[in-house]
Amino acid sequence: MNYDQWKTSNPQDEGCLSDLVTSCCGSQEESSELSNCCGSSFWGETDICGDCKEHADNFMVCSDCGGDDEYSYTMIEQHEYDERKRDDANEFNNDDI
Repeated sequence: MNYDQWKTSNPQDEGCLSDLVTSCCGSQEESSELSNCCGSSFWGETDICGDCKEHADNFMVCSDCGGDDEYSYTMIEQHEYDERKRDDANEFNNDDI
């Protein structure tokens, strides 16, 4: 990357300095060992699904709880996760009074 490209680039769009975490546990996501089409393992060291023999991608899952991103969590900023946890704690404390 030359200087002009670096100067006009947007670190947020390129994934640099991004603090995205899962909304369920506040951790990073990782790829699973299962295909996104059939939910089965891949054929050898390829991107071919073991069941339908088509090209497939990996599921992305939460690195802590293993939740599937399609149903159980979304990717949010770290500060938003912290704010949600603080709000939940405050609500819990207010219920005790």
